[in-house]
Amino acid sequence: MTDIRTWYVATHGDRFFYNPPAWFGLYTALELVFHLPFTLWVIPALVRNDPRLPLGLLVFALETSITTITCLAEMLSWEELSAAQRGLQGLGGMYGGYLALGVFMAVDAYARLDQILSKQKKIEPITKKQL
Repeated sequence: MTDIRTWYVATHGDRFFYNPPAWFGLYTALELVFHLPFTLWVIPALVRNDPRLPLGLLVFALETSITTITCLAEMLSWEELSAAQRGLQGLGGMYGGYLALGVFMAVDAYARLDQILSKQKKIEPITKKQL
């Protein structure tokens, strides 16, 4: 495991793995306390199409997007990174891809909740596409 970490830091220059900012410990705790248990719940919930899924995924997606954009902004401030390390082939692609996934998930979960609420409250949905 140490060899993988050494290779990762040498290749990508990801400071989060050798000199993290003070707030990074909180983000790690969120991963352990929220992301991991939620992921263990959401996988079978997706299979059984649990009706609580959109609400849980909206919270998960927003939290993921906020923490990822913070990490992306921090990473972009590291002057020692090369253009390749910052770009799509490096950390920019990894963190950017994770951010895109979180934003897509948030929009999808919101649209699903909008459809559910509009049916229950007999209001016009904001989202027009049936999901």
